Amino acid sequence: MSQPLGAVYRFGPFRYDAAQRLLFRNDELIPLVPKAIDTLHALLERRGEVVGKAELMKAVWPDAVVEEVGLARNISLLRKALGDDGEAYIETIPKRGYRFTAQVDQPASLPVETAQPVPPGVHRRAGQPRRAWFAFLAILLGLCALVYWQFYRPSRYLPQVGGAASLAVIPFECLSPDLERAKFSEGLNQALVAEIAKLKSAQIVSPSTIQRYLRLRIPTAIMTRLLGLDVILEGTAQTFGPQIRVSARLTDVHSGKLIWADGYDVAAADINQAEAAVARALAAQIGRRLSPP
Repeated sequence: MSQPLGAVYRFGPFRYDAAQRLLFRNDELIPLVPKAIDTLHALLERRGEVVGKAELMKAVWPDAVVEEVGLARNISLLRKALGDDGEAYIETIPKRGYRFTAQVDQPASLPVETAQPVPPGVHRRAGQPRRAWFAFLAILLGLCALVYWQFYRPSRYLPQVGGAASLAVIPFECLSPDLERAKFSEGLNQALVAEIAKLKSAQIVSPSTIQRYLRLRIPTAIMTRLLGLDVILEGTAQTFGPQIRVSARLTDVHSGKLIWADGYDVAAADINQAEAAVARALAAQIGRRLSPP
């Protein structure tokens, strides 16, 4: 039976923060790619049970079809992060799936503090509650203004508004180990930035800026607002025999709606040529989607 996670869980010297999806060894943060964290989260939800490979892949990649090699790579990353005892924490059940076998402890909820009576002769100042109320109201109004500005202001990429859209390329996720070893995502990212920079309808954000936010593990939804982005380009890449299949999607940051999505198959024989071909095709589509009619 699934056991939803919603607090902090400990196993051995490790601590998993389910709300923030962060893994710590003692007090040291262990850096893990998001999909590896998602795999750990799914295993902890079913701790002690055998979780089938198909179930795990559906939980980690709900909107994509991937091969088992992607799941195996996540398990390998998790075991490496858990150290020499990685096999003891995550057990492989041949031809079935995986099971999280370690004892997991959830800290008890903290007791609710009860209000203490005011001792005789001690009186609060009459104006103190009023000042606290005004301070709270001012903070609330400020937060409302910030939320409106960051989440509900009109998107600048729309044709009727005019102007160039602020765009960022999120590094494409390589679902095949051979592409990851060949650094396909890095090469494609550089080629995409070079091609999109030629467009008049888009202003590309520096890849180094995006990488800085990703290293800090800031969620994409928050990063896009902090950088004032209008649209983002992201996707996946994986090998299918002699070809590389690249899936891309262009999303409006402000509404969360999908502007455009498509897939491309290119020959895997020459990685550099494949990166350049996909970059040109994607940049052409972006230019058409963001340009006024």
